[in-house]
Amino acid sequence: MDWLFYLFLTAVFYVYRLVSLKSRTEQERIGSTPVFFSTLGFFAIFEFVFADSLFRLPLFHVLGLIFSFICAFTIYIYLRNLKKEVEVIFEKLVKQSQGKVSVLTFMQRTNMTKDEAMDYLDAKLRQLPGITYETLGNIYYEFDRW
Repeated sequence: MDWLFYLFLTAVFYVYRLVSLKSRTEQERIGSTPVFFSTLGFFAIFEFVFADSLFRLPLFHVLGLIFSFICAFTIYIYLRNLKKEVEVIFEKLVKQSQGKVSVLTFMQRTNMTKDEAMDYLDAKLRQLPGITYETLGNIYYEFDRW
């Protein structure tokens, strides 16, 4: 019964951590801090569920720490790959359209929400010189150097 409860809590925390870090991925570089805090979170859940066996099976808790690190590291790898994919999609769109990117097209290609796409493109606009303008039904970002 403890295992089912543990798996449920771990799955809930995994999804929560993934969703909360996914939005941060677009604005900043993912470093080792999310891995550390995710590992602590997963291990805290492990210790909470299996606290009664702490002194009887210490090796079991070391394995729990290893499993916690693996869970956290998979989130980290997923977010790193997601960041690369968005970056590649952005570069392709800018090259194909000679510097002009529509929010709607960017949303469709990256599966982002409108707010996420606009936040990402606004960040790119701060890095690269360009302008933004709106037409009937769409918003465009035009970058001078592409």
